Amino acid sequence: MVGANRSSNLRRVSLVSASQPYPDVTAVILNWSRLPNVVQIVSLLCGPWLEDVIAEIVVWNNNPREIILSSQTFAKTGCPSEKLRIYNSPYNAYFQARYVACEQATTRFCFLQDDDYLIMPEIIRTLHARVLRTPDHSIHLLPPHEVLSTQLRTTVTPDGVHTSFAWLGHGTILPRAGAVDFLALLHHLNASEDEMKMADNYFTILNNRIPEVWFDQGIELGGGQPFTVGMDGDERNKIHIINAYRYLDTLLSAFGASDISHKLPFIEVDVVTPAGHPIFQAPCLGASCLLQTNIPLLPSHLKAGYSIDDVFVQELRSIQSLGQGAVDHYLQFPPSQAVDGRPDTAFRSPLPARRGDFVGLDMLSRLGSTNSTFEITLLVTKETVDILHHALFESSIDAVHWVVSTRAFVCEKTELSGLRGPRSAPHKLQECSIQLQETDHRFFRASLQVDIPSSPHWMIYEFWIRWLA
Repeated sequence: MVGANRSSNLRRVSLVSASQPYPDVTAVILNWSRLPNVVQIVSLLCGPWLEDVIAEIVVWNNNPREIILSSQTFAKTGCPSEKLRIYNSPYNAYFQARYVACEQATTRFCFLQDDDYLIMPEIIRTLHARVLRTPDHSIHLLPPHEVLSTQLRTTVTPDGVHTSFAWLGHGTILPRAGAVDFLALLHHLNASEDEMKMADNYFTILNNRIPEVWFDQGIELGGGQPFTVGMDGDERNKIHIINAYRYLDTLLSAFGASDISHKLPFIEVDVVTPAGHPIFQAPCLGASCLLQTNIPLLPSHLKAGYSIDDVFVQELRSIQSLGQGAVDHYLQFPPSQAVDGRPDTAFRSPLPARRGDFVGLDMLSRLGSTNSTFEITLLVTKETVDILHHALFESSIDAVHWVVSTRAFVCEKTELSGLRGPRSAPHKLQECSIQLQETDHRFFRASLQVDIPSSPHWMIYEFWIRWLA
């Protein structure tokens, strides 16, 4: 991944240890038509790498007419019977099953996922470490096209709506109390059987909080028959999502934002709507850490919607305003590709670098070793080297108070070639690094201090903290 002169002593730092003396997460997996995938997922969740995070695994079988699951079904996973709970539902409870299973859990948090995705242990550990810092809301892993939809469906109204929609099946961690309150709200609303079954379409919207979403590193497993098939499935989802927005708007209008928190569970009214550009996040693959950046991924003229009438019309108008080229760029160069361990993928900013841009890593715990040497390291294009020469490299214990490094910033050419554009020749990548002054810090970033006349774009192939032996 780097030049030969450095590769002999490369170590990627991954420091997350057990956050507390006992595991506090219940994992919930729904089985429908991909049983081999479920067995594979259970094997991963039950492995030793998550034993201090995952306390119990619940497999909810929504397809008992086809197969009855038992401990023998999962014998090859090696998962002990006291850690694996199997429930053969008498009927297909659809998405509602996730929340019922979470409500019945005894742990503080739940981890939810569908049966067509494999989420690596280091990413689950990153989710867990972060939710411990913000235990009042859910965190959702999403592929780039779904992150884009969540952004474009964001709605903020004068009546107190500040929400958007995000799926849960790509991997979501949430407080158990959130599932309890959500089900209580649906029962209070006398939600119909269909609305209960389609609970995923209501969860983030009724929470009235713009959901925290991360660009994922998920591995698609495929197989079986997906639940949402064709235009009928898409139309069903749209109906319930629009219904959720209308529910929320009606409730806020009827009760008023000041009263609703005292009368109804789950709906947030005091959440401050983020100002300015959002922070985009992506978990590292191959190490437990989290990329964070405020580099804009969409033009500033795209604002949150101000009406709940039809968020899908709002989304379509935004996509038309962006143009297909901008949409393609968003999907092809997401921030997650700067921390996926692959030098053949990259994060590229759609707009030129600007003063105030930053890209950073949360290592989830302090490095904490006075006898070791660490470096902030980036694999980048020459264009990005020019940006980094105008940046400050900073570190922090708490992401509030930052210490600027005064060490030398060094870039060296590598033998690796960057992605080739349609009208450009491949170019050699450079590895840039700066030694850390503070080894007991947790957060590390490069922040651009000036606007650069040549208007270069960020293009980061890899970004990591290196441990030098």
